[in-house]
Amino acid sequence: MQFEISPIQLVTIGAVMNGFVFTFLLFEKKENRQANVFLSLMILSMCLTFTPFILDTTIWNTYESLAFLPFSLSYWIGPSFYFYIKTLTGSSSKFRKKDLWHFAPIVLNYLHSIYHAIIVNTNPWPIFHHVAELLELGAIVSVAIYLVVSFNLVKNYQRSLLDNVSNIEKIDLRWVTRIIYVIGGCCLLILIFLIASQVEGGRYILSEWDDPRAFILLLYSCILYWLSISGFKQAQTHKIVPGISSSESNDINEFSEIIETLKKVIEENKLYQNQELTLSDLSKSTKISERSISDAINQELRKNFFQFINEYRVEEVKTLLNDPKNDHLKIMSLALDAGFNSKATFNRIFKAYTGQTPKDFKNRNS
Repeated sequence: MQFEISPIQLVTIGAVMNGFVFTFLLFEKKENRQANVFLSLMILSMCLTFTPFILDTTIWNTYESLAFLPFSLSYWIGPSFYFYIKTLTGSSSKFRKKDLWHFAPIVLNYLHSIYHAIIVNTNPWPIFHHVAELLELGAIVSVAIYLVVSFNLVKNYQRSLLDNVSNIEKIDLRWVTRIIYVIGGCCLLILIFLIASQVEGGRYILSEWDDPRAFILLLYSCILYWLSISGFKQAQTHKIVPGISSSESNDINEFSEIIETLKKVIEENKLYQNQELTLSDLSKSTKISERSISDAINQELRKNFFQFINEYRVEEVKTLLNDPKNDHLKIMSLALDAGFNSKATFNRIFKAYTGQTPKDFKNRNS
């Protein structure tokens, strides 16, 4: 038997093999260990689910028993991603037994295969056969639902970060929101392809470049590479503990006192120069609870912790740029000394506060 592999199939096979490798690497990675278990499961599920689509159809016709192998794990893609995000953002610290129900629909992936395993070469219950196929395709809806829930978790986490850390460059999850959009779009394309394939009597085969499935598989390959590499590069995230109800009742005067204390400690110790400064660190330095500090900054200054600390860093850079003794130093070197940890973040924040780029500010004040 002679098999032909199209360029798209070759690219997808490469992505699947890459996915298998990163499944192992993520499982062994120390950072975000618990979260990476779920990301590994998601990548593995995607690899196995799409393997049948990159193999030649003659293989399935020749070796019909392959249909009963656990290739299709599409009902695990959505919940795996959801628990990855939930654990990554600190929304859940432990996977509980009752959470297993999220993975129970996997049986829907195999109703069709089980039916054919029992009823060989016949189809006495065509309605059941049709329903089983529809339920298997229902995984697309499942993935979409989990994507929406995961998107909300990420957005809430991003907002909470600004109240807890002064630098978000390394732990930012914007790549996750982007990949949610792309996977959502891919789900829509797959659904359109399946409907079109049924209308055309299932005539689409992966041997022509204008085959709609070719574009979907190419997009899927990009997602698999993107998900694997970005997930592996993801730094340890900041675990945000939900606020605990406190008996502390701060009024406006107390907020003012807290702010004065914060400013005094920050300025005297130049705490803003610590690139990894967090709300917890500031709480330990001032002996004021995190909740009180956050409430004071939010209510009294109408800012978040991120803005509060980075204003100090911008002012420090402005002072350093105005000092002739620093003319021989690079602007980025001064920014790092002030507490910034990346050029992109520094330029964006500096311009947001001053209305000028660092270079323009230096030229106008030199």
